[in-house]
Amino acid sequence: MECAALFAMTPREIHLLLTARQAAITRENQRLLLLARYVALAVHDPARLPDLPAPPLSDMTDEEMKQRLLAWRRKESP
Repeated sequence: MECAALFAMTPREIHLLLTARQAAITRENQRLLLLARYVALAVHDPARLPDLPAPPLSDMTDEEMKQRLLAWRRKESP
């Protein structure tokens, strides 16, 4: 931010700008801390790492959806 733009702001605007910037820095620091913890786990105890997310399902046709629903229904029925 330019110094001239800062002088064109009111004290309230400057306070809000600094508050928002501090919040952004805090969020970034929390994100970096989480990343550091994941790296430490990967190096020292990889078994404790969270599982990878499941790959997204491919698009199904109406018939495939019907077949899966019927198979689930048969499995749930006594």
